[in-house]
Amino acid sequence: MGLEQIKELLIAQGASRIVVKCLANNDNTKQQVYLGGSFEVLQLLPSGEIYSGGISKKGPIFKAPLDFWWLTDEGDICNAPGSQLILYPKYPEVRFSGFLQKCAQSPRHLMQPPTPEERAARLDKNRVLFLGISGKKIIGYVTHWDDPVSAQVKEFIEQGQLTTVASVFYALYKKTADSKEVLIGKLNDIYQQGLIPSQRIKNGEIVPYVAQNGAGFTLESLFGISPNGIAEPDFEDWELKAHSGRVVTLMTPEPNGGEYTESLEQFLRKYGWSNKPDRMDFASIHKNNLRNEKTNLCLIMQGYDPEKQEIIDPEGGLHLIDPEGNIAAGWGFSKLLEHWKKKHSRTCFVSYSKHDEDGIYFRFGPKLRLAEGADIKRYLNSLYNQAIYYDPGINMKLINDKWKPKKRNQFRIKWKDIESLYERVTDIALDAQDE
Repeated sequence: MGLEQIKELLIAQGASRIVVKCLANNDNTKQQVYLGGSFEVLQLLPSGEIYSGGISKKGPIFKAPLDFWWLTDEGDICNAPGSQLILYPKYPEVRFSGFLQKCAQSPRHLMQPPTPEERAARLDKNRVLFLGISGKKIIGYVTHWDDPVSAQVKEFIEQGQLTTVASVFYALYKKTADSKEVLIGKLNDIYQQGLIPSQRIKNGEIVPYVAQNGAGFTLESLFGISPNGIAEPDFEDWELKAHSGRVVTLMTPEPNGGEYTESLEQFLRKYGWSNKPDRMDFASIHKNNLRNEKTNLCLIMQGYDPEKQEIIDPEGGLHLIDPEGNIAAGWGFSKLLEHWKKKHSRTCFVSYSKHDEDGIYFRFGPKLRLAEGADIKRYLNSLYNQAIYYDPGINMKLINDKWKPKKRNQFRIKWKDIESLYERVTDIALDAQDE
């Protein structure tokens, strides 16, 4: 098939984005397909929940299943149910495996380990892997070493005609315009609107919001986003954050271990406090390797080597430990990685000012900060070095003889430390956009 025909078939199968990678000799079933020397690919390719894969010869590993399908020359697709990403945090590195299992129409003959003679003969040739992203589904197609399309794509890359994506891929097609330009244009329109009343979306409709913390809800409403607590990007592949102070809330993951998950009431009675008979609270800053005097809990990052800046035990994580060594609450590394992959690839921090005359109003802009390339090593190192800290706001209230919970497990960072989390940070003034 020609290049345009491959694109058309992938688009016909629902692909809204197509990326390509020239495969090396080592990209095969035995050595697995190399997908980059960082975890950035996790934020490009939709995957299932990350889980611990134990210890391998290459150290700790994590795995994430893929909803992967092979495209045939006839335009049909065939599911490869064993497909998965394998994450090696020691390096870090991501590889693709299991892509031939239980799939009769997979390109098995193109993905086998080469003999020494084949390896030598193909040194200057490449197969090309096409990946069409359709929602949470990935559709793959691979060309032969001598296929004209392989040479054509390689030439496009060498001539700089394709943009790099997630370090090892190149963008071939995207259904919508560049999301960064669209985002800036949208925010520029919002800035030009001036003061906007505090509001949110409820049941599909914009309604007034009278509490003081309405900036984020208001900004989301202007993008048609309904608050749902799901850790996904807000606008295409961008997360939106309204920002006005010295501290930024990065994420709000619920613990997946410890006494907290067994009984929140028991957790609060044991580690929280109560100034009223009808209310219990747990709200105090916790930093790694420091005991909190109020809760008597110590936040400890277990299974992490700070000198090498790598995970050494995939079953470890960030745990609140009491003086007896019990885990009061904990976030396994798989939980932290899962939350990070979904939420922090590209973040747009939008400045705002609040006006309280005759109601609550916000003006968004003129300053934007576009942060891209959230590196997993930077993320984990910032947790260990206390740049990112745990700042919960959890309580239970006794209402009609029943305890009603409010959960807010925040991880926050000071504004001055934001740049340490990202590879690229760009500051933009919206009032300059029309010049």
